[in-house]
Amino acid sequence: MKAIRFWLSVLPFISILVLLSCSSQPANVSTSKPAESEKKLEPALSTALPCLERMAGQAMRWEMDALPYSMESEANEEAIGQDGRSTVWHARFASASASQSKTFNCSGSRLKDSPPLGITGEHHVPYRPGLTIMTFSRERVAVDSDEAASLATKHGAEEYIKKDPRQPMVFQLGIDPKSNKLIWLAVVGKSQENSKVVIIVDATRPKFLGQFKRNTEKAEGK
Repeated sequence: MKAIRFWLSVLPFISILVLLSCSSQPANVSTSKPAESEKKLEPALSTALPCLERMAGQAMRWEMDALPYSMESEANEEAIGQDGRSTVWHARFASASASQSKTFNCSGSRLKDSPPLGITGEHHVPYRPGLTIMTFSRERVAVDSDEAASLATKHGAEEYIKKDPRQPMVFQLGIDPKSNKLIWLAVVGKSQENSKVVIIVDATRPKFLGQFKRNTEKAEGK
């Protein structure tokens, strides 16, 4: 009995010692690695024709008879455009049956102020009755923007690129109302208004057609 009473009397102290020894052990340190920070998402560059195909598909969902009448690249910090590629392309489509036009964007940009990734459309707007909009079919465009860039480099753009390796260029596609030809305008600059030279390339076959210098108001062609 004395032995039983002894163990009953010391048992609480043993329990306390066990608890103290457990609490004195160092806290378990997590060995799991911290979550990796998100990888920087890279922009997607494209030449004109793949974007035009995708925008044309969206335009036909808007109006079945929608056809493009202009297309333009955007020069930004992701792509200066010298190789005819851009992260953002804009194209305007017109529907004769609805007498409306609508702009579509093809974006692979990660910039905050750029259109969202993919193909997006803006609000359609009516155009005045009698206004001539010179639309063209996708099939007429045989020269992609990278080929237009190569021709433009050989016929006037190279001298400006040598002076400034970061010289931006934009590319505009449409029909010349004077000749009724489908042409590329390779603009050395971010817009025609501040361009150093605008080089004209046939969009139906790889051919240099001429150049126009806005600041000197001179034009020359072949």
